[in-house]
Amino acid sequence: MAPHIPDGASSSLLARPETRLEIEQNSALLRLPNELLQIITKHMDAGTFFASLLTSKRFLEVALSRSLLFHHLNRIPGLTLGLTDLPTPDLLLFFRKRAAQSACAAGVLANVTRYAPQPGTTGMSNAVLIPSDPSEPGNLAQLVMTQWDGVLQTYDLAEDHVRRKVELHIRPEGGSSSTRLEILKVSFSPSSRDLAVLYRKREHSRTASALVERTDSARDSEVYHLVTFHRCFAKTLGYFYDSFLQETRDIHEPEEKPVGLALASNGNACIAWKSPDRLNGTKICLVSRNEKIMADCKYESSPDVLEIHDPSGLPTQMYKDVWILNCQFVDNDSRLNFYKPGAPVHSWYTTCRNSAEEESGPILSNTASIDIENDGTRQAFEVGMPYHGIHTYSVSVDRQSMPVCQISYFALAVSKTLNQHDQTDVFIVLGDSYLSMGSCDHSLHLDKGRKASSFTALALLAGFKQGTSSLGTVIAISPGGTRIAAADWSRVLVWSVDPSLLHQGDLQHYFPARDYNVRKGIGRLRPTLLSSEAVVHKMLWTSETQLYVTTDQGLAKWDIGHMSEGRREKLSLAYDVWPETVVAA
Repeated sequence: MAPHIPDGASSSLLARPETRLEIEQNSALLRLPNELLQIITKHMDAGTFFASLLTSKRFLEVALSRSLLFHHLNRIPGLTLGLTDLPTPDLLLFFRKRAAQSACAAGVLANVTRYAPQPGTTGMSNAVLIPSDPSEPGNLAQLVMTQWDGVLQTYDLAEDHVRRKVELHIRPEGGSSSTRLEILKVSFSPSSRDLAVLYRKREHSRTASALVERTDSARDSEVYHLVTFHRCFAKTLGYFYDSFLQETRDIHEPEEKPVGLALASNGNACIAWKSPDRLNGTKICLVSRNEKIMADCKYESSPDVLEIHDPSGLPTQMYKDVWILNCQFVDNDSRLNFYKPGAPVHSWYTTCRNSAEEESGPILSNTASIDIENDGTRQAFEVGMPYHGIHTYSVSVDRQSMPVCQISYFALAVSKTLNQHDQTDVFIVLGDSYLSMGSCDHSLHLDKGRKASSFTALALLAGFKQGTSSLGTVIAISPGGTRIAAADWSRVLVWSVDPSLLHQGDLQHYFPARDYNVRKGIGRLRPTLLSSEAVVHKMLWTSETQLYVTTDQGLAKWDIGHMSEGRREKLSLAYDVWPETVVAA
């Protein structure tokens, strides 16, 4: 006999009960008086209370209490001024909207779709997620995966489906039937979206041996090959152009392991090499289309500090610098940023010179001193590249006779002072720059925001923990700057924030009272936990609500929009993803 579900209860609330006792307990809970249910729901956290509204009409009836709604609204970031005059039903709708925007209970309510990789995939560690180009309407984000036979498969990441586009084939010169291609690193240019692949040739072993170093495959070539695939907007409508004539460069680096690869729009590439016998050393080389234009450059343990930052008065307790893990071109390819393992922002940078010059600039430290308002203290931070900006037209400032344009930049900053748990804290900081209305082009250039001479700490990302594994901490920020995701192994945390309200400066009204430090003038953002069930390699927000993740088990997508209902799907890239040319019958 089917179990009896009480009136008003949803089947999702009593999903697959194991015993009759559980059915009776759930039925008894829903039959409690409103006063007792309100006491129970008041002691829930905001996410649990929000999820309960979607399980039973009984909880919706209990939620029609103004004191209960205001109690939970005051625990979610956001302005609550002017809500006292709203009718109770409208106040309930407002709470549901605010809770969805704050990603409350997203770990339960998010729609999760998982795609198993195709047979022959070399692993998701080399897969690359390429964001869409805002300057090209209709351009979609892409996933690039590598195969054992030197084939790269590209997929379009649309809002409601994944489509396979084209295959890119690496065509080496002088290869034989026993030669296989080992793809080591894949990277893309942030400005041109071109693709760079670093690989080497490996010969299949002709004799078997129990020791790896005695096999013929151990005598592989010490020559690495870097091939570049360009986008062709005229012939392939913005997709990669594959031909038999490929731009390939040979790189001789014996006994070195590539740990980082970056590509510029002009074809230059930066490779970070790690020697097995050096624990805290990294060798950096910049390779142009014709020659190597940067000699091997070793950074110092205490590199030079920028002149615009005053290092005086900084704390002495700082974490130790370690070897470089990755690199990235920024600011129209005129600057290279270098990242440590586990660091969400870069720790060093250098100026890229043109190919006519023999050497590049020195590697400098990305250390800035930031004053904490209302506290009178100064702390050392590593400030990342801005991820969001706001342009304000015609602003009156002190010591300026005419109105100016204010450009505000939001960035992540890592404190170099260890907290009480021997961890580093990550903050959202704001930097402002001012231009005369005649010289301002009234557009945002995020790369220029890092040059701001002063920053203000606004919010602490509570629960952030730098990864201690070889993958470090994987960071992804949504295009509008409202979602920040950080993955440490298989643990994904998501913070939700409204940059426009942070920019207004009324932090004491935006943050709940329990999450605002009046003495320091800094708020605290609480995260939402998403369980990936697999090791996370890379992440990308394609919108403010959709997060794509590459894991060791394939591709996963989270949809945390307000219409999500906790749906779970398991698909396959080999069977459930169709080519773009397929037409339904």
